[in-house]
Amino acid sequence: MQDKIYKINSITLDEKNQEFCLSHDHGLKTYDIGEFKEKETSDNLDFKLGSISLAHYFPDIENLIAFTGSIKNTDFPPEMIVFFDIEKKIVVFKKNLEREITNFKIVSNYILIAFGKSLTIFYYDKNKNDIELKQEHKIDEKSLFECWIEQMTNHLYLVFPFQKEIKMQQYATDEWAFIKKLDIASPVNVIQNIFYVKGLNQIFISDETAKYIYGFDADTGKKLLCLYRGMKSGYITSVALLNNGKFLAVNNVDRTIHIFDLDINNNDFSFSNLLNAVFSDIKEIYPKLRIRYQNILQNEEGSYYKSDFSEKGSMLYSDNNDELNVISYNGFAFKIKINFSNFEYKVMSKVEYIEKTMPKISLYNSGYEK
Repeated sequence: MQDKIYKINSITLDEKNQEFCLSHDHGLKTYDIGEFKEKETSDNLDFKLGSISLAHYFPDIENLIAFTGSIKNTDFPPEMIVFFDIEKKIVVFKKNLEREITNFKIVSNYILIAFGKSLTIFYYDKNKNDIELKQEHKIDEKSLFECWIEQMTNHLYLVFPFQKEIKMQQYATDEWAFIKKLDIASPVNVIQNIFYVKGLNQIFISDETAKYIYGFDADTGKKLLCLYRGMKSGYITSVALLNNGKFLAVNNVDRTIHIFDLDINNNDFSFSNLLNAVFSDIKEIYPKLRIRYQNILQNEEGSYYKSDFSEKGSMLYSDNNDELNVISYNGFAFKIKINFSNFEYKVMSKVEYIEKTMPKISLYNSGYEK
């Protein structure tokens, strides 16, 4: 019987954006994005992972998920990277790296792991079932970084903030080799968060209070966009491209989803942009639509995981059309249809994807009934 979930530690999407993985205080769960229905769980009657802080799918290996545990987990501590087959419920590989893992991501067979102020690139050799060190970098203490593989060239791209610069590195993966680097002067004193949007080939960063969100060309480093979210302090947790790359959805923690028209010619008039035309190389873009969580949640919905929601907000995903998927840390997920003609929205579905009651025991299947 699976233990009741009290804390949601992380939500991550698979590379194909067909399902998401939930890391919680008793293990892992996976869900499909279509209906937000549970697919697999890490636990059964004989096996429990314990508290998992962060997990990511392996892109090319079905059912394989990499994770690191929390400080409460004696079997899988935060110094250990673990590869887990969630269907067979077996550990495929594990390695103690002797330092606390503060962030990690996976692209192709490369595992990029942050240990506080250092970032290490490992390669997973499936034949040897081991990881090999490829590169090390110094990064900022927040362990922020983004990475992706360019399929046409098989080049690995790595972007991270360090000492008021945005560092961009490129590596050949067929035969591991450094290709080039690019250092960009950051327009903000402190980078709050960083995202790569493949459909635009742009890197987005938010400043310390999320007043501004800047977009940079991922190849040249040129600053292309400046999105103005608002004066009130916020925290950007996720972004998603909409309507054939014309709009960007930006999630501000547990309060608002902002929808930006990326065409500056469709931007509303402002005196600020009159000044920007004289003193700056780029104009500000203002939101066309705001979707407020207080309007899509009713009564006490989401209060059970209120602290997780207020800290981590939601993950956004779209097929780059008019439907926005919102997977929230309050245990709810939404499909929201956006009308880009009159900038209105409609919640098409709202699903409480985590059961808050203990599942029933079935003697027939020696497990639990979904």
